[in-house]
Amino acid sequence: MPRLSFVLVLVLPGCSEYAVTNLTVQDVFTQGQDPPADVLFVVDDSASMSEEQENLAANFGAFLELLGDTTADFRIGVTTTDPRLGGVLVGEVLTADSLDAVEAFAAQVAVGTHGSRDEQGLAMAARGLREDVNPGFLRTDGFVHVVFVSDEDDHSIGEVKDYVEALRASAVGEGVTAHALVGDIPAGCMSGSSAADAGTRYLSVSETLGGLHESICADDYAEVLEALGLAVSGWNPLFPLSELAAEATLTVWVEDVKMPRREDDGWGYSLGENAVVFTGHAIPRPGMKVRVTYQRGT
Repeated sequence: MPRLSFVLVLVLPGCSEYAVTNLTVQDVFTQGQDPPADVLFVVDDSASMSEEQENLAANFGAFLELLGDTTADFRIGVTTTDPRLGGVLVGEVLTADSLDAVEAFAAQVAVGTHGSRDEQGLAMAARGLREDVNPGFLRTDGFVHVVFVSDEDDHSIGEVKDYVEALRASAVGEGVTAHALVGDIPAGCMSGSSAADAGTRYLSVSETLGGLHESICADDYAEVLEALGLAVSGWNPLFPLSELAAEATLTVWVEDVKMPRREDDGWGYSLGENAVVFTGHAIPRPGMKVRVTYQRGT
């Protein structure tokens, strides 16, 4: 009996060591960058949009600052939902080299509140991407981002699917996506200074083309525009893990530098997406290697 006990003591540590080794996982990623970005803002200019236009203008600096940090190659144009303008750009195209771009964008998105109440954002986006309407705006090597900003739903004639195809056909470069800053489904939204109907058609286009969608009733658009800036730059803040992770065991390196886990300029863990999520200046730059080690969760 003592001999049997002695054998068991020797075997158990070996089994334990094997189990720990088997549970350890290392995922390695490389941060990429999208091609040049051509961004078209389609801004509702009807009577109820003054607060939203002001909010967009006041927080555009967050969008531009993030793009500046990423050194993204971008072009930004603004048009309205008014069919009488026909998708023609308001003002000049803004780029990373534009002087006083924040002030210029603020002036452009202040499109006024005297536009048609028959908002046709989808139709105006499709027209705004056409070469005969805005010559030279789109590049043959660019990726198109359309951003709808409206407190009412789209009233363009025709089916949503037709406008999805029109946007795809107009994007002469690497592809197209659409983002929607509109009223929430199903009943719209309200905030202290504004109210909005549900932007059902805009949201349908955004979901089909894989874009972002946020509530136009948000009190502050800074977070929304930062997220949009990340989408435009191609900087990915989220890195899904290959295995379910035991959260407490996660360790993250970027280019062999161990990164802090914190809300600002660090990283966190999304249980729902089983992913490491970087924030702020900690988001890895293009070409950087990200290494995550952890043990498998149960």
